[in-house]
Formats: sequence, C-alpha cells, structure tokens
Amino acid sequence: MATPFFKSLGQAIRDRGHTVYRVRFCGGDRLFSIGQPGWGFNGTPEQLPQWLQARHIEHSFTDAVLFGDTRPLHAQAIPLLRNLGVRIHVFEEGYLRPNWITLEQDGVNGYSRLLSRPAEFWTDPLRPIADNVHIPGRKTLGIRGLYDISYHLASTLMQPWHRAYRTHRPYSALREYLGWARRLPHIKLRLEWQANRRIERLVADGSPYYLFPLQLDSDAQIRVHSPFSGMTEAIETILHSFAEHAPPESLLVIKNHPLDTGILKHHQTVHRLARQLDISQRVRYLEAGNLPRLLMHARGTVLVNSTTGTSALFHGSPTIALGTALFDLPGLTFQHGLDRFWTEGRKPDKTLFLRFRHTLIRHAQIAGDFYTRAGIRQAVQGSLDAMQLEAMPVAPATSPAVQVLPDNLMEPLAPLPAYGGKLPAAASGYLYKKT
Repeated sequence: MATPFFKSLGQAIRDRGHTVYRVRFCGGDRLFSIGQPGWGFNGTPEQLPQWLQARHIEHSFTDAVLFGDTRPLHAQAIPLLRNLGVRIHVFEEGYLRPNWITLEQDGVNGYSRLLSRPAEFWTDPLRPIADNVHIPGRKTLGIRGLYDISYHLASTLMQPWHRAYRTHRPYSALREYLGWARRLPHIKLRLEWQANRRIERLVADGSPYYLFPLQLDSDAQIRVHSPFSGMTEAIETILHSFAEHAPPESLLVIKNHPLDTGILKHHQTVHRLARQLDISQRVRYLEAGNLPRLLMHARGTVLVNSTTGTSALFHGSPTIALGTALFDLPGLTFQHGLDRFWTEGRKPDKTLFLRFRHTLIRHAQIAGDFYTRAGIRQAVQGSLDAMQLEAMPVAPATSPAVQVLPDNLMEPLAPLPAYGGKLPAAASGYLYKKT
C-alpha cells in the first residue's frame, strides 16, 4: 500500500523486541520499506503459499500484518497462515470516516468477525469511550495522491525485478491518473460550486428526494461483498426499482464518488437509463457537492455498503444497504427489500446507532490515518495497543542480524496439502516473530 504507515509500524514492533520481516511484491513495496529487512517475492500467486511455508519453517513467525483481505495475489496467503496458526491482523480504511483506520483479526468488511455477533453485542449499555473519539480533522487527499504516484512510479521502474507482479486494480495506474487529471480540476474549479448550488435549490424547494452515493467500481465492497458485478449493475437495479416503486413526486439524487476516475462514465449510464425508464425529470446526477447537507435533508439513502452508510445513520436518514455491511442491522437500516424501502423506510434508532458506533470503535477502529505524520504516529500507537504486543527482552548485542534473503524464488518446494472451503484473501505487509 502507498503509505509510510507500515514502515513506521514495523519499526515500532521491532522497537518492542520482535523480529520483523517485510514482504515486498513490487517496486512500490520496496520504496516504502527502504532500510528495513525483508524478502522480495517474485513468483506467481499460486507459488506464494509454498514460498511462505519455506519462510515459516526457517523463521517460525507468529503473526502477520496485512492490508485488506480481497486482493487476488494475497488470496493465496491467508489459508496457509491460518493453517499454520499465525495470528492475522488485517488493516483497512476506516469504517468510520474520516480520521479512523480499521484493524481486525482475520478479516474486515464482509469477512469481519463482527458480522457473526448477535444483536445483543451491539445493544449493550453505553460505556465510556476514550477521549480520541473526537479527533482533529486532517486533510489527506493531496499527500495520499503523492504517495500513490510515487508507489506506482517505483513499481513501473522496478518491473524487471518483479515480472510476475500484477496489480489488483482493474485499470493501469496511468489510465487512472489520466482520468483523475481530466476530472479533478473541473471538480475544484467548477463542478463543486455548481453541485452545491443545485443542492441548495433542492433543499429550498422542499423537493422530496432519495440519495444514492456511488462507490468505486474497483472496490472489493462492490466486487466481493455485494450481489453486483460492478457499479453499473447497481445503478441499473436502483433506477429500475425507483421508477416502479418510489412515490411519483420524489426525486433520486445520484452523487459520484470523489475519487472516481471517470473511466466508466457513470453520468452517461445514469442519463441513458433515466431516458429509457422515462424518469429523466426525476433524476439528478452530481459529480460533487456537500454530502452531509444532502444526507440531512434526504427522504432516504440507498447504497450498497459504502461507509457513507454510517454518515447517513448519524444524520438520521432512513437507509438501506444492498450489500454486506456491518451497519446493516435491524433498527438501523431497512430490512425488507429495496422495492418497499421507497415508501416504508424509517429513521434509524438514534440510541442504537450510538451504541453501534461506540462498539465499532472499541472493537475495530484506531484513531489516526495512513498518510499524515501526526495521523500515522497516532495510528501506530493505537495499533500496537490493539494488537496486544508485549515488549520483549532486548536481544544481546552479539545476536545475529536478520537475514535478508535474495529477491527471487529459491529452491523448489514440496507441494502443500489442499485446503478446503472458501476463505478470504489477505494482503501481506509484515510478518513478525517473538524473539
């Protein structure tokens, strides 16, 4: 991942007396782990389990630190790690936004352990939460973009040393950057202002409207944890249902994701379908705009499983989630299908939402971010506490240095036994062992 966070976390774990090994899959991983010991993997995804097994036989690592759990390359890693009894710590962007990151054991989002918790787990009486629940806001978009460009530039330059590596993204970094270069300046200079004017007219007119915030088509929340193949299918489903079942006087406001590259041209899909369904006068498409303002006045919010769902619940908007989402709970979201939601949706239970949010923070959220210096420091400290890493005795000065293995696939390995069942994937970041 394009962030210095994992380098800082690895050093912090090492400072507690543990041995840490960084697994590098591409040039970007090399760039963001300069000066740290580790291994380069240059094989195919199918070769990764055997390669990891060999490292485990030699080093007996106890824990794995990962980012995400759905990337195809990493799908090969988690079954082996689980079979070996390795504790798996999975990081992800925050369930609550902004200024939070997610950390869970074994999986996140649709693979989260929290999904199997009974309703009583979320409805326990409120308990005090740490003071960092209200943390200072930090703007991360600019620095995040610089890190992303640096990561992919390094991956391109070092591609000869990682010929087998393939990105998990559906489009090349260059194609995405060209899309952002065309779209983002227009948003900043013109579209944001225009969208906010349209939002204010909606609010002033008192027009009843439903909000549908789009997600990134490449997001695992869509590709893995929803019934849709992509955002185009989700748009089709929601527009057809709105045309047939929503009150005739109501509008549907569709807001694009702020990081959308524009490659799929969602606006064209929306306008084409609206014409076919004869609802063009009832559909509003926004490339930008003030999301909280839209949520506060919406008759309801329709989404797949975006983190916008928690914002919608916070603002008291009736909400339905069409994919797998932690916040999709009776009393919070509508449970009786999209067609009925347009006329039967009800506001979420405010007390239940507060309990849900506090429980989510206690069990899965770390204050901080992956990009700013202050945010990384805060997130590293919170992560160490959540991972329950005890400090180990400092190794004697005569201890041998950590071995940095060659960046290639080494000796042939014996086949691994088969692992049955469908298991989630994982993104390997660090492996560490107690010393």
